[in-house]
Amino acid sequence: MKNLKKLSILMLLFMIAFNSWSQSILIDRGVNADGLWCFPVHKKENTYLYLPERARLSLSNDSIPEFSYMRYILEKPTEESAKTITEADGGGILNFLVLYDTPKEAISNAERFLKKTLDNDSIKIRGPVVFNSGKYTLVSSILNPKTGNNQPQILVTGEAPVIENSKIPLSFDVDPVRSKLLLESFKMATPDVSLIFELSFSGLTENYEAELEIDWSEVKKSHAFNAGGSIYFVGAQVELGFDKLRKDQAIKFTSTGSDASMESLVETVYTKLLELMFAPTPLEQVPDEHRGGLEDALSSLIGQQGALGSQNTTGFGINVGYQYKEHRTTGKSIMQFNGRSLVNRNHYITFNAGNLYKKYGNNKEIFKDVPLWDPAFQQRDVYVGIDGNIEREFDKMLNSVTVKLSKKHENGAETLKEVLLTKDTYQATDGRISMKYLNQEDSDRKGWLSYDYQTIWKFIGGGTYSEEWQTEDASMINLYTPFQRRKIELSGDLNRLQSQNVRAISIRINYDFFGEQKSKNLTLYPSDNINEKYFEITLPKGMEEVSYTITWFQKDSEPIQLKGIDKYGLIFIDEIPTS
Repeated sequence: MKNLKKLSILMLLFMIAFNSWSQSILIDRGVNADGLWCFPVHKKENTYLYLPERARLSLSNDSIPEFSYMRYILEKPTEESAKTITEADGGGILNFLVLYDTPKEAISNAERFLKKTLDNDSIKIRGPVVFNSGKYTLVSSILNPKTGNNQPQILVTGEAPVIENSKIPLSFDVDPVRSKLLLESFKMATPDVSLIFELSFSGLTENYEAELEIDWSEVKKSHAFNAGGSIYFVGAQVELGFDKLRKDQAIKFTSTGSDASMESLVETVYTKLLELMFAPTPLEQVPDEHRGGLEDALSSLIGQQGALGSQNTTGFGINVGYQYKEHRTTGKSIMQFNGRSLVNRNHYITFNAGNLYKKYGNNKEIFKDVPLWDPAFQQRDVYVGIDGNIEREFDKMLNSVTVKLSKKHENGAETLKEVLLTKDTYQATDGRISMKYLNQEDSDRKGWLSYDYQTIWKFIGGGTYSEEWQTEDASMINLYTPFQRRKIELSGDLNRLQSQNVRAISIRINYDFFGEQKSKNLTLYPSDNINEKYFEITLPKGMEEVSYTITWFQKDSEPIQLKGIDKYGLIFIDEIPTS
């Protein structure tokens, strides 16, 4: 019976994911239906998908929060023998599981709202949007040992699940003083433990007929981004910079559409400019001295709920810093926006632990003080977190991922553990993949939490990538794919090429994938829609450059060939060499 239930759940998740990939939402037609953002599905009349509404603690048996805060007390040698009452050692361990979901009542209310507002009883809300990717960020001043003030600080970030109702486990160890501060904080209505989900989703825009002109010399003259390549901007700063470039006439775009669609068109244009002019840097890779703006942006979201930015932002993330690229391009670039475009947007959901102590303060399964006189009987569980994105890569690129753990104990012994992750591992273990090690005369409690780990990636076709050994003391090893998706678009005036007797253009790109040379080819004819022609490739993280060769075939002439390097994701195909 239990296996049958698991199979049913897996089939349901597969159907949701399949439907979400096979049909896109119309992103400019979202409706705030009684507090729940809903989007119509393209070519699926009267069908809507919704964005999950809330984040909360996971519940055990649908009643008790999967949350525990244990303060432990340890004996501590007395340094001054004259004192008979001294401070003991100890601290606190916080564990909790968070998920995001949507109440059934909210879905029913939203469906009734849509039927009434649109005067259509055939409307159905089919299910949630399945996100392309997700990240979570935990913000706290008490839990963060580096902070020296009461301002919320970024504590940890990680990959969030792309399907609602998936749990994220979090665990923290605090010293005695912070354990007391944290306990008192939990007695307040909004304790100092907040988490923000940033969830990326995509959809189709309205039909646009627009042209974007970038004057690169004017871009360089503008002071919109004059802080240098070492400065990291936040999304709001980038958007203000683009507004200034428009005001300075460095970028211009014209549209034949209605004013009603202009706001969405601006979002689409800004997203394209973001790809060309900035390199996104994950939060954990941004230097500490440049994180201030990111922390302010995250703090401003604490306590807010819902699809913040799903209608009013360009898809800039708050979990990344944007580093301005050094552009050597000269002249002007013309880009066309014809028809619908597939664009990305971000959905934010915030979580706060809430006033748990008021309801569960006397429940020893939730809040507990305990003396630990003998740590020799303890064991450490280290979990391996697998994101939904990695699961999909098993079908495309990955054969397996090996995670190795090494723990060197104070008595000289070494514990070695290893897990092999394959396509079926996550399903077979119900998502609970872990390795354990014991206390082997480890008297340093914080040192006992520290271990080393290594990941080895095996790719379909025989390639291997071994990461360096890393030291960690958290109870979760989050796996991040060492590669990234890259889209390379083509731009140019096909009518002008046709007037120059060009019959076809062949574009070939070459790139390195962990020591293996790969290439892709694409042929373009003057009658083609250039917006439908692009490359989608996978590169190791940190690699941007791709070599390309363009060959123009002209009537009654020898083919003309041009070689170059692209690192911006855009290849211009209408500039034929004259010699």
